[in-house]
Amino acid sequence: MDRDEVLRRVQDRKPNQMDEMEADILNKGCKVGLMVGLIACLIAMVTKMLADVPYYDVYAIYCFMAGGQWFYRWARLKRRHDLCYGILWCITAAGLFIGYLVEIF
Repeated sequence: MDRDEVLRRVQDRKPNQMDEMEADILNKGCKVGLMVGLIACLIAMVTKMLADVPYYDVYAIYCFMAGGQWFYRWARLKRRHDLCYGILWCITAAGLFIGYLVEIF
């Protein structure tokens, strides 16, 4: 690409639209955040298991995090499978949370 084409692309972009580097950083950041969340949930789960306390809420939190990530992808990219994965993750999370509530009450 020559200089004029690069300048034209930058000027034609919407003000809130990300460039490729920003989108890549956001995508990798979401994946890293989800992995850190998984590690934190596993630590919380082991702690709750040792304390003999129900731990389904930990799974529900992780599933809601994953569902939120898929819904965000769907909102940005409008791909149907992203929406389906988001719905499945959130249904799983709701089921786990309901199971947790049943167990504690």
